[in-house]
Amino acid sequence: MRGHRPIFVKMIGILLFLLSSVVVLYTYFSQSSIEVIDAQITANNESRVSFLREQMESNMERLALTSGVLTQDSSIAKLQISILTGKDYDTLQYQTQVKEKLQLQSLSGNWRNEMSIYLPESGTRITTNPETPYDPELLSNSENGVWQLKKNGNGDPAYYQMLTWEPFLSKEHPEHANAVFEVRFDLNNLRQMLRNYKLDDPGDVYLVAEGTQWIDRTGKNVDPAVTADARAAIGAALQSEVDHPERTVGHLEVDIGGQSAFLSYARIAGLDAYLVDYVPLRVMHQPIIASRNLFYISLAFVVALGIAATYLLYMHVQKPISAIVRGLKKFEIGDYSFRIRKRFNNEFDYMMVRFNDMGEEIQHLIRDVYEERDRARLATLKQLQSQINPHFLYNCLSFVAGCAKIGQTETIRQMAFHLGSYYRYTTRVENQLPLLREEIDLVTHYLTIYCLRLERLDYEIDLDDSLLEEHVLRLILQPIVENAIVHGVEPVAGGGMICISGQRDGEDLVLSVEDSGRGMTEKEIAQYRERLNTPLNESGGCGLWNVNQRLLHRYGEGAGLTMAPSQRLSGLRVTVRWPSGSGGTAEQEMGNQLDKQDIEGGEHHAAIAVSG
Repeated sequence: MRGHRPIFVKMIGILLFLLSSVVVLYTYFSQSSIEVIDAQITANNESRVSFLREQMESNMERLALTSGVLTQDSSIAKLQISILTGKDYDTLQYQTQVKEKLQLQSLSGNWRNEMSIYLPESGTRITTNPETPYDPELLSNSENGVWQLKKNGNGDPAYYQMLTWEPFLSKEHPEHANAVFEVRFDLNNLRQMLRNYKLDDPGDVYLVAEGTQWIDRTGKNVDPAVTADARAAIGAALQSEVDHPERTVGHLEVDIGGQSAFLSYARIAGLDAYLVDYVPLRVMHQPIIASRNLFYISLAFVVALGIAATYLLYMHVQKPISAIVRGLKKFEIGDYSFRIRKRFNNEFDYMMVRFNDMGEEIQHLIRDVYEERDRARLATLKQLQSQINPHFLYNCLSFVAGCAKIGQTETIRQMAFHLGSYYRYTTRVENQLPLLREEIDLVTHYLTIYCLRLERLDYEIDLDDSLLEEHVLRLILQPIVENAIVHGVEPVAGGGMICISGQRDGEDLVLSVEDSGRGMTEKEIAQYRERLNTPLNESGGCGLWNVNQRLLHRYGEGAGLTMAPSQRLSGLRVTVRWPSGSGGTAEQEMGNQLDKQDIEGGEHHAAIAVSG
């Protein structure tokens, strides 16, 4: 029978499979959503950073173009001539005109800025911010047409500045320069654009100039929230991009303080700076993670409810079913005394009561059946033992009468002794498992009686002394000997011989009875074997059938009679087999008790007869 799993285990397996599938699918979809969001945010941040960079470059370009516009203005040349010729009135007039034009150009830009014109030959400076003094060293330390980050007194970045010489190549020969145009803008312009860019979005945005100068949107030079680890991580990431100037826009993933962040950057070549926008991944993933965590919490709650429901199902369904199954298995192995004592306080209690009632009824029925079978078996055995052939006694008495007429008193004495010993043993039914020695003595008396009646008969008994102490069923050997004499020796003229031998065969005892009769053919032996195994019919059974049935009833399969041609004599060999050590005090006592149930109140005379 194939092993099977209980329904409860299958249900739990299905629920676990469904829960696992849901968790795996939801995790997969959640991870896919995070990847999609990462891709979208990355692309969006790159686009926004690029747009911000274009706005900054557009404003810077507009400021740079003012130098080109002013170089074409004739008022500057006239101012320089009036200064050299000493015409103070004209100088004042032209200075006012140039200053107004500088202010007009300054106001035309989107950024707050300062514009100045230096006249190196006369040492004159005209500016929109008169508070800044003229610094000759500024001209010599600045590059031509390049935006440079200038620092204030404490070393922090202050503003961007660009100087343009007119003519352009006169930087190398200051004595040939007509004028130097200066444009500068404050870093607050950049910070305002950074603030407008980021607003309340997560993360932060920075302008990293010259690789080390950090400009944030708060008005401070370095955001305190940006720790040394963050600056180191972002700086290292940007340093890898410096080696690839062709990459003007890109994104990186960096680790800041043990947390991953997306870094989008855009290179502003005019300022030699990188516009950096970073967003912590946890901020971007927070909605999905929160939704996922809520799902997991809900799932855990559902699992807890499932466990509670499973426990209730186990206690109120599975355990009662298991108890019934356990009881049925007990019934299967023949233990009908098993009862279910536990109560489950539900509908199964009724089933338990009815199950116990059913077990009790089955136990009673089986007990009754066993008792009836034992009675029937005992009756069968008694009936087999009680088949008496009166002709044997009649013949013996006739033989005694004949001997008395001719005066053979010694023969009469021997016949009376052996006949009395024979019937004394056959009429004692108290001991159903005598020793083999007693059965051999009975057979000896029987053979001696036949030898007196049939003078041509002789016999031989060859047994081990150890076999004589084995127990055997009563009257199990005498019918076989009688069958050998009546159907084997008597029909044949001349002398006859009966040989009885015995030996051990493994755990079995084997006795053989051979005769010198005419024997039987293989076909006749096969037919006789078939008769030995047929049920008892109305005509009664022969002595060998009785012996075989008694052995089968007593010892079961493996015990009984077998028939074959004799190897020593000319007749038939009948072999009796039964297990060694199968008798003794316990079994003998049980047999005696069974016998006494049927023979109380009188003595029961029994013998095994031969028919046919």
